[in-house]
Amino acid sequence: MKIGAEVVVEVDGKEVWRGPSKSFVVNLAKVLLGMLKAPGGAPAGVSALIASETVTAPDASSKTIWTEWYASDTQFAAGGTTLAINAPDNDASYGIVVGSGSTPVSPTDCNLASKISHGTGAGQLDYEPQTVKSSYSDTSSYVEISRAFINRSGGDVVVREVGLIGRNYWAYEKGVLNDVKFLIARDVLPNPILIPNLASLTVRYRISLSL
Repeated sequence: MKIGAEVVVEVDGKEVWRGPSKSFVVNLAKVLLGMLKAPGGAPAGVSALIASETVTAPDASSKTIWTEWYASDTQFAAGGTTLAINAPDNDASYGIVVGSGSTPVSPTDCNLASKISHGTGAGQLDYEPQTVKSSYSDTSSYVEISRAFINRSGGDVVVREVGLIGRNYWAYEKGVLNDVKFLIARDVLPNPILIPNLASLTVRYRISLSL
């Protein structure tokens, strides 16, 4: 099987660019390492961090992500996720993000060069809820992550880069224990894409397996 990834960009439902995503960054390898290091089990009653790894957060600081953790019996409501992507409406802190920067991609990138913020002010875009879908067959399979952005800024907005930010989140009944966001992919588009006022932008990341 071959694994690949592509990015599709649409403006008002019309495809304006499609191409391979070649820009997964070092953070993704670190997350996979942390997951592979997890033994997948702990004795009953244990409350401990079993496996973790260090990633670089969007502010360039080093952060620890948890890939296996257990709570004791007294911590009733506890749990989390190693790699969340499915960001909700109006949340630009993770999931698919877009930017206006054109700095060439580096494997050690930890953020977009110039991320466009959520909002309706000048130069901003309204981040919509993300969707995730999949398809599986004997010959090919894929997972597709998609997000729409609406330009309500009153003027044109130019997009030159897109990316994926993951979230590592763990909490229990007394509060949040770990909440780390980290870039896992960044792609600079071959040409800038202009989003007119009141137009929609849709970005799709599709990761596929094929014979």
